[in-house]
Amino acid sequence: MNTSFIEFLARTGAVKFGDFVLKSGRESPYFISTGDLSAGAVSYELGRHYAQKIKDSFGDQFDAVFGPAYKGIPLAVCASVALAKDFGMNKSWLFDRKEKKTYGDAGAFVGSVDHGARIVMVDDVMTTGETKLEAIAKLQKGLKAEVCGIVIAVDRMERGRRGSAVAEFTEDMGIPVFPITTIADIFEHLKGRDIDGKVYVDNESYESFLAYRKKYGV
Repeated sequence: MNTSFIEFLARTGAVKFGDFVLKSGRESPYFISTGDLSAGAVSYELGRHYAQKIKDSFGDQFDAVFGPAYKGIPLAVCASVALAKDFGMNKSWLFDRKEKKTYGDAGAFVGSVDHGARIVMVDDVMTTGETKLEAIAKLQKGLKAEVCGIVIAVDRMERGRRGSAVAEFTEDMGIPVFPITTIADIFEHLKGRDIDGKVYVDNESYESFLAYRKKYGV
């Protein structure tokens, strides 16, 4: 269990507890949003956690870190900076354009990598994997890239068509997904725990999480 990352997410508000409606329409008692971490210090710390997971999962066997627009963009940048600063791994960052550019460099990507590059994708969560599939198709078509794997902050541990959405994605695409932590670990570690004078998960929040997992989880 990565307790330092879990407490970092809680302290910074990247994991929120309450009542949220997800893009899927599901009503969730928590929400993950790394997009709120926009200051320099927290961006670097977030990148350091991603860099550690990338290094542990792929070693030096990749060429660039890709973040799908929009929330994946700062993740790719801060992860590549942390890889260089903390591990001496000088890797490019890369992201895609959602809107086609009609002037100057009309490429579909921002960042410089060679065709056929080995790519590690980063994002905050994976629910259905739909946005990841779109990004992979764009990378393969536009750059003939090899997507080595995906690193996400949190595995929501939700049900897909047959079982775990993350496991299904890996089985269907042949692309492994490496979460830095899981939502079960987050709730288990934070339940009733005082962190800097604040308890983020009380009994009511925990029971709401268990009910949600019973309905949607694996």
